[in-house]
Amino acid sequence: MSDSVPEQIEPSELLVLGRAARLELTSDRRAVVAPALDGILGLLDALDAVDLGETPPTNSFDPRWRDLP
Repeated sequence: MSDSVPEQIEPSELLVLGRAARLELTSDRRAVVAPALDGILGLLDALDAVDLGETPPTNSFDPRWRDLP
């Protein structure tokens, strides 16, 4: 995918994302969050790479739980 996110989040980008999420990320916390975020974004890229072929989009969904017998 040509417009996918970069392989790794830069520290300056992480600061901007943290501010947008209203999170106060200390340097120690950023060191923990950055690899986790990189992993999550990698998983999203893997989902984007799945070829769905001619699968039509879902146009209805009933989120209510049903009683199972």
